[in-house]
Parts: sequence; C-alpha cells; structure tokens
Amino acid sequence: MLDRSLNYVIERAKKAVTVVIVGAGERGKELFEHLKAEDAVSVKCFFDNNKKLTESTFDGLEIVKPVNLELEGCIYVIAVDKPAVRKELKSQLQELGIAQEDIIIYYYFRDNDYLSSLDEKYYQEELQAIYYEIFGKRINWENPTTYNEKINWEKLNIKDARRMRLADKYLVREWIKEQIGNKYLTKLYGVWDHTEEIDFDKLPKSFAIKLNNGSGRNIIVKDKSNVDWASVCRQLDEWRERNFAFETLELHYRDIVPKIICEEYLEGVAESVYDYNIYCFHGEPVYIWCIKGSHRPGCQASFYNKEWEMQPFSYGYPKDPQVAPRPEKLDEMLQLSRKLCKTFKHVRVDWYNLPDGRVLFGEMSFSTWSGLSKWKPEEYDTVFGELI
Repeated sequence: MLDRSLNYVIERAKKAVTVVIVGAGERGKELFEHLKAEDAVSVKCFFDNNKKLTESTFDGLEIVKPVNLELEGCIYVIAVDKPAVRKELKSQLQELGIAQEDIIIYYYFRDNDYLSSLDEKYYQEELQAIYYEIFGKRINWENPTTYNEKINWEKLNIKDARRMRLADKYLVREWIKEQIGNKYLTKLYGVWDHTEEIDFDKLPKSFAIKLNNGSGRNIIVKDKSNVDWASVCRQLDEWRERNFAFETLELHYRDIVPKIICEEYLEGVAESVYDYNIYCFHGEPVYIWCIKGSHRPGCQASFYNKEWEMQPFSYGYPKDPQVAPRPEKLDEMLQLSRKLCKTFKHVRVDWYNLPDGRVLFGEMSFSTWSGLSKWKPEEYDTVFGELI
C-alpha cells in the first residue's frame, strides 16, 4: 500500500512546479528521501507547526510555519500518520487559501482517509491487496466465480443509482413505502443534517439514533436521562464526516448525503428477537440468514432454506448450533422480499418479526460483509457465486 500512495505522490510531484512537504517528522523526512531520488521533482521546503522545528533545516531545506507561498504549480503533500493531525493540517492549509486540489496526502497506513484520497484508477489494485490479505489469493477480475469475488467486482463496476438510494437508510424508507406500504417501517422521530439541530428534549425516553450512510453506525438509547449527549454527538459527527464507501470501497455508499435519523427502539431485539436476512437471487428469495444477537459481538447465525431446514454452511458469524424457531410471519417476509428484490440479480433484504406480531423492514444490502468474510465450508463461496 505504501508503494501505491508513494507512486501517486511522485506522479503528482512530477507534474508540479514544486512541492512543499507538510510535516517535518519521520514520515515527512521519509517522503523527502523518496522525492529527492526522482528526476524532475523539486521540493521547496517543509511546513510544520512545531516551534522546535521551525526556522531550522533538514538536508538544506527550510522548515517553516505553514503559509500560503502563492506559488503557481505548487502542491502541498501532508505526510503525517495521525488522522486527526492530518485533518487539522488540511483545514489549516485551506484556511490559508490553498486550493483543495493542490493538497494531497501521503499515507503509510491504509485507512478511510487514505482510500478517500486515492485516485480511482488505483481502486482495483487496492481492493486486490485487501482481498489477498484476508484470503491469501487474488480476485479473478476477468471471470469472477465465487460470491466474494463477484461482490468485490460489483463494488467497483455496477453503476446503478438505485443501489445508492436503497443503501441510504433514510431514502430507502420512501421506497419501501412506495413498494409495500408504511406499516412495515419503524416509527421515525426525526431527521437532521447536523447534531446541533437535534432537540433531545423532544425525543421519547428510548430510541435508536443513527447515520443513514453506512453499516453499524447506530446508537441504542434505552433511557435518555442516563446518556452523555456530548459523547453521542461527537460519535455522530465522526460518522457523518467519514464516508463509509472508503472503508472497503463499497462505492454505492459514496454519494449518500449524510443525515442523522432517529427511529423507534425495538424492545428486546438483541436479547430475544432474531434478525431475518433474506438472500435473494434474480427476483426470488433463496436462503434466510437467521441471526441471534442482532449483529452484536458474540452473536451467532445459521442459514435456512424456505422450508426452514437448517443448512450446513455459515458466513462471517459462527454457526448457531441450535435450530431457531420458525418465524411466525416467514411466509409474509418471503413474499415481501420477493416484491422488493424482483429487479436485482442479488440483494439481501432484512426483517424483524417482533413478539407483538409486527413485521418490520430492516435494510437492503448489496454487499454483505463487503465480500470480505469467509464461507465455511469454503466451497459455499462458489455455490453462492453461482446463484448470482
């Protein structure tokens, strides 16, 4: 990954008139050594906010406090490891009047910041590296055959605007209402663009508050009188600013406009209610992924066919050895899934069948586990790939 980031910086540096390295620590000096070895690359100076370093030199180059040098054709390369410091430096440069397109970042570790700044032409190479680290083998991009290969191929190659709409946990509500009716949706208490807009006093005692733009970005509040709201807002703001698409390149999340939504708290879901995630292929439900523990740490899951016979394979979660009770409204959930999946090669449609008899929609997912989890036995990776 270091090579990909470095190659991109060198590529930009060769097209620039000169380069300023932002950060005179270990990472910045490392970058300078790489650039120094390149022909047609000129490094002007280092920027750093550390007073102990400014007004000194490294290998003949000045280390100065950040300033807009007003040099045409100059690029500013931020070379620090800590994401928070990178963010501060980028904001500082922009406040100085330096254009965003002239600021690039040199990364040593793969993270959301790294992937979000990467040129799109490197996405396949980067996803290949992630895949290899997990599975010890490479994706066959020309002829993907397994489930995980096809999911990863689709992440980069399927350009279907519906995927973005249905992955958006706010916009999908309107689509569900259009397709099957409002009664299958959880109660919505509010939607906001920013945490400052939320009036917590007007919310009920218990609720779920979440971001619409990713997976796992939700906070369960059972009693709002016992909650540190400042901490909740910090977490929501952090999720809001981090584009989920660049966790593992699920690009259908990339253009979702981030919003904060508040929905009803489903009493006892994690403790006593199963999640029913229905795998659909070519307009037909095929398998039910029955999850005990609502995707929380330590949860277990098993697959069932439509006759509610446990299957001999698992994906991601440890297999639940106990046969789960057949949900009372299974036939209804299958029929609803059939309506929702009818125009897709593959989609997962999630449901709750609550103790009070309600059937509630959970979400639509086009890339379970981002195609980066293991099937057990491994042969079912191919079996599910053939279903797509």
